[in-house]
Amino acid sequence: MSGPSRVERLPRVTGYDAVRAAGRDFERYSSLHQGDEDVRTYRQLPLESDPPLHSALRAFLVPFFSKGSLAPFQLGIEADARDLVAPLRSGKLEMVRGVGLPLVVRTIARLLDRPGDIEEWSSWGPSVWGDHDGRRDGAALLAFLERAVNEGAAGTGGRLFNLLASTPIAGVVLTRDQQIGVGSLLLAGGRDTVMNLIAGIAWMVAAHPTHVAALRGDVTTRTAFIEETLRLTTPLGLMERIDRGVGGGDPGQSPHVGLDFASANHDATVFTCPAELRLDRPASSPHVAFGIGPHACLGAPLARIEAHAVLHELLTIAPNGWSSTSCDAQFREVGSVKIPASFQRLVVVAG
Repeated sequence: MSGPSRVERLPRVTGYDAVRAAGRDFERYSSLHQGDEDVRTYRQLPLESDPPLHSALRAFLVPFFSKGSLAPFQLGIEADARDLVAPLRSGKLEMVRGVGLPLVVRTIARLLDRPGDIEEWSSWGPSVWGDHDGRRDGAALLAFLERAVNEGAAGTGGRLFNLLASTPIAGVVLTRDQQIGVGSLLLAGGRDTVMNLIAGIAWMVAAHPTHVAALRGDVTTRTAFIEETLRLTTPLGLMERIDRGVGGGDPGQSPHVGLDFASANHDATVFTCPAELRLDRPASSPHVAFGIGPHACLGAPLARIEAHAVLHELLTIAPNGWSSTSCDAQFREVGSVKIPASFQRLVVVAG
């Protein structure tokens, strides 16, 4: 069994107030680094950048992920969720590869106007880095991105890659590596996290059957439930930053730290009984499962649409709830309670 990753071994900024402050302070806590050194040699953008490039890239990407821009895709997402959850009618349903993975892949294919890539993207599995006898590999993703960038330059790459090849960002067209970095983030950034959210929703309902009646009858309650699931599971619990210090030192000579979003979401000074799922938590202390500040997740509106679509279909087919018959997950402890943080497999059955 492998030990903690390099990021997991970093010193951490912990607690709700400290994490929120650090997330907003990009001048001290810089994102100007490259992660996943074992599988890539480029920065994922705009994640691994600071203003002004970061600000310009976010402005370029907002039209892909704003609520208004996503509205035309919602019916398709709901239809996909209906199709993928349907097997629950006649037996068991696997939530990670059976629902989460195909839903995420189909949705991104629609957004990027690349429906022909669904089968290839699905073949990578829950992580774009794959799992090859226990080692990660970025070759498949990079080969796709090289091809997509070439197609973008020729005007045949679909909505995103065509624009990346021709749109000035902060006054200049992105380099080839920068275009690859943007594409990589959109294909990798929301993949396993959304799958973990979808599986987490199914797990939470199975673990809290007394909430089923309220969820079945009230969309507002479903929203509160999804937000509590995000807080409890925090699908991306740790994010790397460079601590440049109060004076803003050289990022290349400054220590790296981890912003511990999971600790913020389980801070007992902010969330009463943080290990409990409570549907009446006040909105005055929002969770940070999607990050905070300039780097807050652009894909959050899309993740919420996908989550609502899956929960609606689960409750339609199994209005009395469901149980978990098999769960392969990594858990984190909140007080004395174990809560799943990431799922490899989750099987549910109705009733």
